[in-house]
Amino acid sequence: METPQATSPNPYTIPLDKILHRLREMFGEDRAQLLRGAEFRVAGETERVVAFPQQREELSEMLELAHRERWRVIPAGAGTWLEMGNKPTQMHLVISTARLNRVVEYEPADLTGTVEAGCSLTEFNQLTAKHRQFIPLDPFGDPRLTIGGTIATASSGPLRCAYGTPRDWLVGITVVHADGKISKAGGKVVKNVAGYDLCKLYTGSYGTLAMIAEMSFKLRALPASEKTMVFYADDQKNEIELLSTLAVALSDSDVQPAAMEFVSPGHNASLPLDPHRHALVLRFLNEPETINAQIDDATRIGGYCQRSVLSEADAARFWTAYHESETADDWAYSFRLSALPAELPGLVADLTQVLPDTHVRAHAGNGVVRVLAPLGWLDNFKTKERARKVAEVRRAAQARGGQLLILRATPELTAQLDVWGEVGPTANLMRALKDKYDPQSQLNPGRFVAGI
Repeated sequence: METPQATSPNPYTIPLDKILHRLREMFGEDRAQLLRGAEFRVAGETERVVAFPQQREELSEMLELAHRERWRVIPAGAGTWLEMGNKPTQMHLVISTARLNRVVEYEPADLTGTVEAGCSLTEFNQLTAKHRQFIPLDPFGDPRLTIGGTIATASSGPLRCAYGTPRDWLVGITVVHADGKISKAGGKVVKNVAGYDLCKLYTGSYGTLAMIAEMSFKLRALPASEKTMVFYADDQKNEIELLSTLAVALSDSDVQPAAMEFVSPGHNASLPLDPHRHALVLRFLNEPETINAQIDDATRIGGYCQRSVLSEADAARFWTAYHESETADDWAYSFRLSALPAELPGLVADLTQVLPDTHVRAHAGNGVVRVLAPLGWLDNFKTKERARKVAEVRRAAQARGGQLLILRATPELTAQLDVWGEVGPTANLMRALKDKYDPQSQLNPGRFVAGI
């Protein structure tokens, strides 16, 4: 049985009122709040101090103060992903970049833009849409999700099938380190990418190395048209195998959908799909004639399956509901598994054999599988068996070259399993990076992979 990172029963060792007073004394009454309830909640605590810098220099000064006082800081954007990860070993202060939300620079002619970390991805893409451009990222989650949070968590959605992940679009970054020092990597234009590997380093680091203050991106032109196609297997006894095999065949062909999603029964009723059947959903974004040719090719390859093209209204309803339902409160459990795309049929079979009646969604072109389940999902197993079953699925994913990440689960389960899983020798490299960039373990202590 895996053992999660040990945590202190009380992560606070300094009275919150003293931290709040010090922040307000130095930065003003509106720069720090004592919040209760779910807002910016990290690990079940009843209240927390949250600081809101409004300029990069102010963020630097707040981190410098925390460094001097040895306060442990939880970095945040809009606070939509804060309950993800292990519990912090210590926690004194949340610093949110939500008010660092300016568009610093946008050059439509260069297809580039620079934004502060708290800028909303939705709002920025609404701005660039006026010029028929966008950052081609569609992470699941709250529409308030910030671009800084998207980079820090490396969040992506169905469009990763064609457009990749956040690190593929980031060309420059400015961060503030645990001691308040500011550093930059990359540049503001695509051709100026010196230090680009540091951009990749900070992407997906969950705020453990530094706090993101500003980012520069390359953009893409908005596609002229779109259509959504749905496949169902004729043989309902072998749906998983047939649709997974079709997904692999499409990936190996010249068909290039922007998204290719495998969806099992048991999904949210708002999705315009047959709730009793597995489905493979393809989204095409391109010129109209190219889309029609791609649909013809997909029809030929999947000729042994039932298929239909959704109306424009149903397609819009599907993708909106698909994103919103992914992080709905209905799901008490949310896991993300990974494997090579060719291993998708085997991974889904492993999963459903160990944990029957599981609702599965997958980025079928990338081998990323998500499990979504309500509160009573594991009730058929004895209490002691539940963590063992999840650990068994994790081992199956690892045997296929992947991993299982727990995004959301009951306290009972996360008390027995590390949410990230074992990463092998990579843990030594990650600890060395943490020691170099945050030697006092001031940022997000104990929350990330290998307990860093």
